[in-house]
Amino acid sequence: MQELLWALFQYFISPVLWLLQIVVIVYVVLGLLIATGVVSQYNPTTRQIMLFCQSIVEPLVRPIRRVLPRIGMLDLSLFALMLIIGFLQGYAIPRLISLVPV
Repeated sequence: MQELLWALFQYFISPVLWLLQIVVIVYVVLGLLIATGVVSQYNPTTRQIMLFCQSIVEPLVRPIRRVLPRIGMLDLSLFALMLIIGFLQGYAIPRLISLVPV
């Protein structure tokens, strides 16, 4: 059973968490580029990428925003989400798998 869980983690869960981190990074960078005026928010390609990232990231960040308040214009919920994903991928899930009896 433990081998099956390790295989599931290595070939499915870990890549999905990695892609989720990439989507969060794209969301943050694109948001900064739009906010500074480097990229136009009216560009259809930019808008599609931003809406795609927003549809994935916002439901995950919403519960974190209830706990973590904004500090001025700084939103730390995305940073907290990246920390949570890293913790799950690097420690929590492998630790839980190793606790499963052989």
